[in-house]
Amino acid sequence: MNKMIKSIPVLIVGGGPVGLSMALSLARQQIPSLVVEKHAGRTPHPRARGVSMRTMELFSQWGNSNELLKYEFPKEAIRFIWSESLQGNEVTRVEIKNRNYTHGPIGASFVTQDCVEEYLHHTLLHHRKAEIQFSKEMISFEENATHLAVRLLDRKSNKEELVHAQYMIAADGAHSSVRKQLGIEMEGPDNLGRSCSVYCEFDVSQWTEYRPSVGFFFTDPKLLGRSLFTAYGKNRWIVGMHFKPENTKEDFTDDYCLNEIRRVLDMPHLPIKIINKSFWTMAAQVAKQYRHGRIILVGDAAHRLPPTGGLGMNTGIADAHNLAWKLAFVLNHYVSDTLLDTYYDERAPIAKRNIAWSTENAKRFFAIFKAIQAGDHATLKIKLQEQQKNLYYAGLDLGFIYHSKAVQSEDEQMLSVLPDKYIPTTLPGSRAPYMQLIKEGKTIATLDLFEREYVLLVGSEGHEWQQAANQLAQTLSWPIKSYRIAADGDLSDPENHWCKIYEITATGAVLVRPDGHVAWRSKKIIANPIHKLTEIFHNLNQ
Repeated sequence: MNKMIKSIPVLIVGGGPVGLSMALSLARQQIPSLVVEKHAGRTPHPRARGVSMRTMELFSQWGNSNELLKYEFPKEAIRFIWSESLQGNEVTRVEIKNRNYTHGPIGASFVTQDCVEEYLHHTLLHHRKAEIQFSKEMISFEENATHLAVRLLDRKSNKEELVHAQYMIAADGAHSSVRKQLGIEMEGPDNLGRSCSVYCEFDVSQWTEYRPSVGFFFTDPKLLGRSLFTAYGKNRWIVGMHFKPENTKEDFTDDYCLNEIRRVLDMPHLPIKIINKSFWTMAAQVAKQYRHGRIILVGDAAHRLPPTGGLGMNTGIADAHNLAWKLAFVLNHYVSDTLLDTYYDERAPIAKRNIAWSTENAKRFFAIFKAIQAGDHATLKIKLQEQQKNLYYAGLDLGFIYHSKAVQSEDEQMLSVLPDKYIPTTLPGSRAPYMQLIKEGKTIATLDLFEREYVLLVGSEGHEWQQAANQLAQTLSWPIKSYRIAADGDLSDPENHWCKIYEITATGAVLVRPDGHVAWRSKKIIANPIHKLTEIFHNLNQ
């Protein structure tokens, strides 16, 4: 018998890092949500590896990111080593050099997905607005004009429950059951190769302690398609095994994996404990639509990225961040739900661009494997040198620019975003540049100003803009705050760099959305600023 357990503004299907990020983002917007995860607990497999600088910025805003950093790999280990074999001669190293964290308050971190999920879950427990229930599977849903009726199965009791939700977020992964029930098609190749990741415990410190690395790849043709990755914890490793054309999942028995790992390590009697295995297929796909009425796709349910480059989880978390404030504005009746359509307009192009970059990285790996098979040492040397490109993606991470009705783009707006180079800008749609300011005698980051409302930042002589914003705040349904940056202003800039970094004059203004992206700017004062701001907000709310 169905049992009505609750009505909830937002139901989130899937308790992985994207689903948890969605719940956390909504909780900070004061929007209650329920996360249902069909598995009995968090992922027991390390899965994705690496948290980008932008994602770490969000984590720092959402909670104590030091709780996550305790799982971080040592900085000196953030590199990949190519060698003939684990015990053989080293061929080359691929590592990040000259790291520059000046564009944000915190740098990227090399942490595995299981640790990220633990951090997000624990952070979420401090928010009364969010709840997560494990062993709960979404079975079906029906939508009407006012809400969704969603049937859930409690996999422990085998009893069904009914939930009413105003919106449902599909964060249920690459094989999303929600997406399949909606009949939403994916564009792009669905099989670029299959792999088995074996999470296990063994001691090879005699070969790794003197050269710590997050991953080892091998150039010996006999080890083709095998790799070794560090996991969090003493002597914990992930052994990657690409499928051969004739392979099936059934081939990767424990005995086979144990024998294969010992062969790869050339240690026939090495004690090995298999913790678990994960099978996955590399794909490069984007859903044809992200929204179907009251149902919205995020993360792998919306796009599947090749893992080469580590952008999959980060792209999904950025989806959640983009969508959360828009849902909050709709649920709080600030705007119409047409704002939710801008989610696809903004995030799908980013997913496609990240997929293209990750696919190029994958092709480089395929070229290396082909050169190894052919004994083509000249090509192998070139492609190994090009592996450095896998680690540099600041432009993709921080420099992406949104284009939608939620952004007042400028005439002839042009900025070429290079994957490996971030150029700070206030071009509408861009992430508002990071810098430190003084507020009430304390140092803050500009990023700390953005989350729940629109923020108008004005120069030292921008009094008229601020007066207009304060006047509009009394009549607009949207929440808006304004700050004047000046020695006698709401915020001060001791280095006097703010106007240069924000690309305006002392009389100019920059309007920043709750997600920290620039919605509009005026480089100087214009006639009748109250009329202009009213026009801008009208355009953004169409």
